[in-house]
Amino acid sequence: MEPRTTDAPAKVQSSQTPVRFDAGAVIRALARPRMTGGPGADAVEADLRARFEALGYQVRELPFRFSMTAGRFTVSNIAAVYTLGVFVAMLLLISGLAAAAFVTLVLTLILMLAGVGYMRRHGLENLPWGRSEATNLWIQRPGARPRYVFMAHRDSKSQFLPLSMRGPVIVIGVLAFIALAVLAFLSLAQYVGTSIVLFTGLLAFVCGLLLVVSWAADYSPGALDNASGLATLLGIAAREKDADDVAFLITDAEELGLAGARAIAPRLPPVFGVINVDGIDDEGRFIVAERFGWPRPSGLAPHLAAAILRAAASLGLDARRRDVPFGIMLDHMPIVKAGTPALTVLRGTLGSLHRIHRPADSPERLSGAGVMQCIDLLCGALKELRAGEVETRPIG
Repeated sequence: MEPRTTDAPAKVQSSQTPVRFDAGAVIRALARPRMTGGPGADAVEADLRARFEALGYQVRELPFRFSMTAGRFTVSNIAAVYTLGVFVAMLLLISGLAAAAFVTLVLTLILMLAGVGYMRRHGLENLPWGRSEATNLWIQRPGARPRYVFMAHRDSKSQFLPLSMRGPVIVIGVLAFIALAVLAFLSLAQYVGTSIVLFTGLLAFVCGLLLVVSWAADYSPGALDNASGLATLLGIAAREKDADDVAFLITDAEELGLAGARAIAPRLPPVFGVINVDGIDDEGRFIVAERFGWPRPSGLAPHLAAAILRAAASLGLDARRRDVPFGIMLDHMPIVKAGTPALTVLRGTLGSLHRIHRPADSPERLSGAGVMQCIDLLCGALKELRAGEVETRPIG
């Protein structure tokens, strides 16, 4: 994309004509299995293009290439290394070969860390297997000079484990791996009972096996994740259709390693901030997810967070500012790494996590009421940002 300057203020003229918008109907129209590259993805892209163009926006395609194999199977491949390593180490320990078991676990850890490091840095872009083309959509009024960008991903995926179980399984697997390594180390000097080795090894093996079979598939309608985010963007676009300072970015392949966001991040024009919308349920607290990374989180966007929290307070909505939980990947993260302030807005409960990436994530579970509140919230935040009343210092 050609760089745009933000030195001169853009024309701001929000629509004064009331716009009827049925969030529930939009979610029902968009919610279908739509993994990147599939027929569902093509149909949803065409639907989105038609809806934005009907509002007077210009839709520009931004194609990119990535490894579908890396996006779909990285977790399964890393888990396969883990599962094989802990199983072999368990058998070696039971056979009395403690040193060999300990070395096996060390090598397993090295291979996993090397694999994760390569995939996070280069795998999606450079891996030669399963090369595929996908398309991000950049949407704005003709001749506009955007200062604020609202973003949402349009693809969906399904996995054997729902999101609510994936984190606990990973944590238990890590603890079981550490326990098995401790048992191997202790066995170098003294006898360790077979039963505790068998229990720990099998626990680690089962955790690994559950992750091995959790590759990305295409049987979730993705109503909450993320037809709700797309509906939010369309609702904002309808209200702000006469404003020249707003653009919309719809990313592809978010569910396959944030491939779309990683491709667009270094090409974004200079803007004051990007607000990503990813999963808006009818119930629960709004979460402003901002900082990410471990052990030292980074990525503050205080002006965006403050605007959203002030708008929430004025609307009487419950909203909290939180760090991104370890292991969760959101589209705003590559944007921040490329130097643009960004954050993600979510809403839901523990029950929401049970539905994500499962067939249960259907449009029948959403009325669209939460999306309508999110539209009010983000339009209110946009008003705060335009007024220039938001302090840029971090807030608690």
